[in-house]
Amino acid sequence: MKEKNYKFLIFVFYTLSLFILLFFIKVRLTPNVYLKTGVKIILLLVICLLIYFSSYILVKKLNYDKKILKINLIIYFLIYIITIFNLTLFDEIYGRQGFNIVKWNKELFDMYINTSFNIIPFDTIKLFINGYINDLVTLKDFVTNVFGNLCAFMPFSIFIPLIFKKINKYYKFLIVMTIIIIVIELLQFITMSGACDIDDLILNLLGVSIMYFIIKIKIVNKYINKLFLFE
Repeated sequence: MKEKNYKFLIFVFYTLSLFILLFFIKVRLTPNVYLKTGVKIILLLVICLLIYFSSYILVKKLNYDKKILKINLIIYFLIYIITIFNLTLFDEIYGRQGFNIVKWNKELFDMYINTSFNIIPFDTIKLFINGYINDLVTLKDFVTNVFGNLCAFMPFSIFIPLIFKKINKYYKFLIVMTIIIIVIELLQFITMSGACDIDDLILNLLGVSIMYFIIKIKIVNKYINKLFLFE
């Protein structure tokens, strides 16, 4: 394929990714118009794939500087951050309305404390496990609340070490992740959107720790670097 054809293809990919992103933003800002969580994730994944293929062509076919890959990685990371904040604060499907703070009142706050606030470690986890065993909790709710919290923050284990080279030790990574998750939990508490639960912190940190050490396995680390075209 000729160079001009590659450049045209890149233009198409970037244009499509921008169009999908603008569509996503428009839908999110349109009242009473909702997208299912799976659809949102698919749209964001398509954006990432379009950017990925564009960067692949730029580096592998047109011999552009690999610095562009770092920029793309940051774009992926920002899209992931948007997804996390959307799921934890603004996803209407899970009853999360991040702007509840504007209609704050004591009755609403008391209800939130009684139903969505927990500072007792493993209390919520045991509640879901016992509920599932006794057929009081559906498999979907069990997976969403337990394994969902375990897996939701795992991509941080990829992005943070690749983007922020100084966070190269586990204890540094764990401190950063603890701060990030606590901030998100506090935002849920302040906005009364979603649950502010210490078990979320426990599951999130367990998930990112598992993924962190998996990525440290030599063959996995090599594959990750190849995936992002760093090798």
